Amino acid sequence: MATKLFFLSAILFITAGCSVSGRLVTNSTSPYTRNFDNTPVGSKQCVLHDFRLREPISGHSISAEWTTDKILKVAEKAGMTNIYYADMHTFSLLLGIYKRKKLIIYGD
Repeated sequence: MATKLFFLSAILFITAGCSVSGRLVTNSTSPYTRNFDNTPVGSKQCVLHDFRLREPISGHSISAEWTTDKILKVAEKAGMTNIYYADMHTFSLLLGIYKRKKLIIYGD
């Protein structure tokens, strides 16, 4: 019983993420920029989606990435003329085999 508990604890320790990215699942939001000196809050927000799918077995780093649109086009569509700051939201599964990022843009 103690051996099973030890191995279970070891597996949980290895697969758990104590930093921004976890081994099995990552779901975090962090500032895309860190310069907030005199930065206004803004009244509008828009989101830019970015996806990545990676093949983990062969070791040849085969992956596909796609983005929904360009930043200025998305901001224009949201009626923004000034972009103040952005946050990056990351969702990742199984050591980054599947990764989805959202760039959340704030401005007026």
